[in-house]
Amino acid sequence: MSNASSVISLNITQFPQNLIIPNVANVVSIQVINNSSKNENYQFSFEGENLNISVKPDEFNEQVEFGPGETKNIELRLTPTADGFGKLTINANWLKIVQYTVKVQKVRDVASTSKIKQILGKKEYNLSKTIEKLNPNEFFISMDKNELKQLEKQYSSIKRSPERSNQEIESMIQQLAKGYLANNNPQKALEFALEIPDDTEKMNFYYNIIRAYASINFDYTFQMVQGISDINLKQTLLHYLAFDRIDTDISQATSISNFVGDELLKAKLLFFISKKLYETNKKLEIVNNLNQIISILAKSIVLNSNNKKIKNKSYEFLKDAIWVLAEINSPQTADTIIEAIPSQELKEKVAMDLFNVIYEMVDEIRTKVESTLISSQYFILNTYASTVNENLKNFSLIGGNVSNNILAKDFNFNVALLSLFSFDFSIFPILDRVYNDLRYSLNKSIAYYILPSKENYNESELGVLNYTLKLFFDNLARSSSQVFVYNLDFIPYLGKPTIIISSEQDIFDYINSKIKKLGDFVNLIIDDSLFKGGKIVENLNQILPPNKCRVINLVLSYEFINDYNTFKAFIQSLI
Repeated sequence: MSNASSVISLNITQFPQNLIIPNVANVVSIQVINNSSKNENYQFSFEGENLNISVKPDEFNEQVEFGPGETKNIELRLTPTADGFGKLTINANWLKIVQYTVKVQKVRDVASTSKIKQILGKKEYNLSKTIEKLNPNEFFISMDKNELKQLEKQYSSIKRSPERSNQEIESMIQQLAKGYLANNNPQKALEFALEIPDDTEKMNFYYNIIRAYASINFDYTFQMVQGISDINLKQTLLHYLAFDRIDTDISQATSISNFVGDELLKAKLLFFISKKLYETNKKLEIVNNLNQIISILAKSIVLNSNNKKIKNKSYEFLKDAIWVLAEINSPQTADTIIEAIPSQELKEKVAMDLFNVIYEMVDEIRTKVESTLISSQYFILNTYASTVNENLKNFSLIGGNVSNNILAKDFNFNVALLSLFSFDFSIFPILDRVYNDLRYSLNKSIAYYILPSKENYNESELGVLNYTLKLFFDNLARSSSQVFVYNLDFIPYLGKPTIIISSEQDIFDYINSKIKKLGDFVNLIIDDSLFKGGKIVENLNQILPPNKCRVINLVLSYEFINDYNTFKAFIQSLI
């Protein structure tokens, strides 16, 4: 056998020369050698057409590992499923392990760029730009009840006076509100605050009264704000209260943010708180705030899938929160957050915009198994799956064989070669080869029948001969032309390819006319005694239909065995 690769050698050490029939050990043995200097893996496949195949050992039904230079043996047992021919295909695949490098996206160990201060310091996150610091002491005026009542009478009088000024009214209202606030009566203070004529001044003072009272009684103030029915007013006051508590009780400021319903306002507040926390190195609290921002916004942002470049404040807040989280905690945490975003479009956009911060492309060595067909061989065997009796079984066990056209009952031939003698070698390979070459290459047909006698055709072997000839050649009588049946034998070397035939003149003339084209490099001898007639010929004449078959003794010297092309040319000349 030839192989497509030197990595493995497959050698056939046993091959059936006999007709393949059921209930006979039709064994094909294969020696497999791993020529590699390292461990290799192979995959073998054994395919049968009109054949069932049993593989031993079982490991050859799967991937097989060979050590360096290791040899293993495979045994195939063949069972035919049809008369005529069976095709055995043996494929060997090398499962080669190949390393290759690919660029893969990987989460960074550390964020590539530090922008925490820049992000937390953005002007849109700085509440100090929109909310003024408050000095609570400015909103408390110490007065007793009598002083308050006296001031209220003056206010009532001035309020009714046509000569009053708004400035004078506002000043007195603020004094009264601050006085009641100092006397722990915020409700009364707020009632007066709402009487300020100018709307802007009224609301500013109203907010400041509440903010100032929160500095001395936060719990009550917070409950009071929570009870306000006007949503916008309540959200603004919560915003102010959180801002005021950042410098005194930052954890309380964070708690207040939980009650802020507006998403952007809440995100802005949490960013401002995070900036203060960063200044005091409280990273855990910052992480909690960022997680809140991300949780709120990731569920609410809807991107238009046709315009992934969309920009809005909510998205910027979300992206900044994930960026800071990647720096202050780890890129792995940020990646986990991104993967959890419900919207696929939003997830992809954030990952793309923050790619250089969180991710990097690295070379990664991977391995793959490449299956390479390194050997593929097929063999055609003659098969008979019909009823098998003892004679047919002995025929196969002796080494008997028949060309597959006879088995398929195709009698479109006029030359049949019968080899009925034993040699030190098997005659099957050369007969089968010439049969296939003529049939498939030149579209010419012959037939062959082999029964290598072991006991010089004793009674048992004659029984096998008679039974199988009748079985296989029974339909020869229906052939459209006469068939020349050559009782083929071989003798040792004579120094030149030599043909010996029986002495019938018509046969000599016929064969001589056929082989003229071979030229004088072969000898043709007519035999008058030794190679003429015989018991076997008599049996053949009795078994084969005489009106269709002409039995001829044909002897060839061993030179034909050693020169296949000469043998083929001779057989071809007989057709």
